[in-house]
Amino acid sequence: MIDSTNGRILLTEADCFLETLEKWHINRTGLSTNICRYLLELEGTFDADAFKSKINSNKDILWIASLTKYKPHPLALPTWRKTKSIAEIPMRIHNSDELIPEEIVNRTIHVDESPLCLDVVYRTHGGSALIFSWHHLLMDGYGVVLLLRQLAQDAAAPLQHVLEDEPKNRLQLIQLANATRAKFFVDRISKKPLSSIAPAKLSNTQHQKVKTIRFTGEETRRLEEIGPLLGAPFGGSPVYLASAARGVASILKARNIPVNDFWIPVPRDQRKKGSPGPLLGNHLSFLFYRLKAQDLANLTSTVRSINQQMVDQIKSKMSRDFDILMKYLRRTPTPLYYFWITGPQGRSLASFLLTAAADHPDDFTTFAGHPIKDAWSFPPGIHSPGLSFAFMRFRDSLHIMIMYFEDVISAIEVEQLEKQLRQDLLNKLN
Repeated sequence: MIDSTNGRILLTEADCFLETLEKWHINRTGLSTNICRYLLELEGTFDADAFKSKINSNKDILWIASLTKYKPHPLALPTWRKTKSIAEIPMRIHNSDELIPEEIVNRTIHVDESPLCLDVVYRTHGGSALIFSWHHLLMDGYGVVLLLRQLAQDAAAPLQHVLEDEPKNRLQLIQLANATRAKFFVDRISKKPLSSIAPAKLSNTQHQKVKTIRFTGEETRRLEEIGPLLGAPFGGSPVYLASAARGVASILKARNIPVNDFWIPVPRDQRKKGSPGPLLGNHLSFLFYRLKAQDLANLTSTVRSINQQMVDQIKSKMSRDFDILMKYLRRTPTPLYYFWITGPQGRSLASFLLTAAADHPDDFTTFAGHPIKDAWSFPPGIHSPGLSFAFMRFRDSLHIMIMYFEDVISAIEVEQLEKQLRQDLLNKLN
């Protein structure tokens, strides 16, 4: 967002939230990274050297990679500014048939050093994968899809729609009441007791793993049909959240751990549908769900609870009031900000994390002359809670990406989780 009064590039409200999360949660525990990844599976052998040369001749990309957060005093609005020179975007080469090698998943990159990097993975069958990794503070998943589409056309061409065209409306004192209302709402629905997948005692492991689930076109079509039947007429997100929550509950039950209510903030994109930008920044807000233990008994009751909470927050304009609260919090010193967003939950941000990632555009079919066979969007793995779900569509196929830490959930439990997800998402009679 551009502040037209002096040309500053302000961090968005969601950027400030992520900065606080980075400083007071991720960095202090050292157990996770705020890194996102987008993987394009390509036909043929991708020319890594040629692409590296082209992308590093793109001044806009190098400018984005050179940005550093700046806050001159604790109550100032944080901004981006160019304080370093980036010679090139690093690229690494791998030979592997893993969808995404674990060394990439567990690599740390820092927003104040080199917040973008590329990996090319060559497959034994002759195909290739291009993996774009970035620090979440710079961009959200929707922005990265827009960025990759532009790079696919000409990696060296100037980028379009990098920033907001106009500044957003300034806050007025009268809106303080709306922000206060939202704060009380969040505190009320996030009161303990709550269940979390996070272990009671954190281990020192930093090893993160990935589980991917792909639904066929026919399975995805069936899933779209059951949403309205279950009480979710406005899209698949309530069904996704319900199935994930029931899967986590099944793991806790198998461990003989009593299941209390679940607390899950779910991000939502603030851009207009089909918007061509902006690329820079996170343009997100949140809806908040408290899933009562009794509502997790079956998929229908869980979906209806989620859908009703979503409708209530929109109708009551609570989602609007929370957006106002996020604007006010940009000036809050980060220690106080962190206390406000984690106070009711303790050290865990949520029972688990979930996002509906940006779908891969149907007309984004080639990259650097190579047909795109598949695409996956991997969210950050934040510990704790240490378990994150992302749902997205590639053409007619639903993809689920699960990021987890070994001390949070075992490989056997992840298989059980997949079984529960498939049972819920594909069984109309549940």
